Amino acid sequence: MAAPGLPRPRTPKAGRRRGRFTQHHTLANIKTLLEHQPLGLSLADLAAGARISERSVRRYLDELKRTIEIDWVPTTAGGPRLWRIKPSERGRSMTLRRAQAYALYASRAIFEVFKGSALYDDVALALRAVLDLALRPGRAALQGDLPFDQALERRFLFLADPPHDYRARSEDLDTLLHAVADVRPVGLRLKVRGEPRERPIDVYPLALLVHRGEVSLVCRDVASGAVSVVPFDAVTDVNTLQSDRFTLPQDFDAAAFFHGDQGVALPTRVKAVVDFDARVADAVRARKVHPAQKLALSPDGRVRVSLPLANRSALVAWILGFGDAARVVEPPDLAEEVASTLRRAVARYERSN
Repeated sequence: MAAPGLPRPRTPKAGRRRGRFTQHHTLANIKTLLEHQPLGLSLADLAAGARISERSVRRYLDELKRTIEIDWVPTTAGGPRLWRIKPSERGRSMTLRRAQAYALYASRAIFEVFKGSALYDDVALALRAVLDLALRPGRAALQGDLPFDQALERRFLFLADPPHDYRARSEDLDTLLHAVADVRPVGLRLKVRGEPRERPIDVYPLALLVHRGEVSLVCRDVASGAVSVVPFDAVTDVNTLQSDRFTLPQDFDAAAFFHGDQGVALPTRVKAVVDFDARVADAVRARKVHPAQKLALSPDGRVRVSLPLANRSALVAWILGFGDAARVVEPPDLAEEVASTLRRAVARYERSN
């Protein structure tokens, strides 16, 4: 008989589950089962809860032991062992004020891009516990803290950009995240524009970045050593390579690949300088479109913006959004590209008259 709260036992088939094999999901599922049963679960209970064979449960328990301490306790003489997370592991906790809990729960939309993955399931479980803490009645809140009974969880939230839908790619996403965390090389298959076939490539995964609902991988080519930024949408397959861990460069900083409104791209030393008329100066000054941008104000109210040129198309779109109130000073080729776009736009209107 299964322990209380577990699904009714089924006869699992040995080996892989039907459909797409989700190792990370199963590992997270077994961990969750153990977390909810402090006294322990038998192999049969775990097999029923995870819908895998007892032999597979043993393999997953061995994998879990790499990250958390697991032991077993005897039951009756000749009875099954009960596997559990060691009590010392459960003592790792922290205290949160209600305001802190609400603030953490407000960030939940950030993780929608990982929906379908084991990471998303883990984060959703943690955020549910955070919300339970925020909604827990108790003594009067400390001075400056927030009340628990005003439905603040529905009225205080971070509104993220609509995420790409990676649910059909959840196993690849989990594999890539684990490879980044474990500094293990991976083999990828990439869709390359202009090439009829996907290109296989082995890389060292340096970082996984999310910008405006899209996942990108910063990686170094094993063969050439070249560093690149690969959109996850261009990746069709991910496999961890059976080789040693690589060494992460000591000076590596993933933030160097983030270019604000220009998205995720390689670091660049090319600068763009743009002048804006006084009538849009307030709008320009109110928004920092790149972490490294600099502003210079003139006596007549005009604003000059200097910022790295990492993603040309994104920067051009931003400049064009100000119409005739913006003028590119440098580089010359960027100025010509913006001017050419405006000339074509004018020509379209002249032809229609």
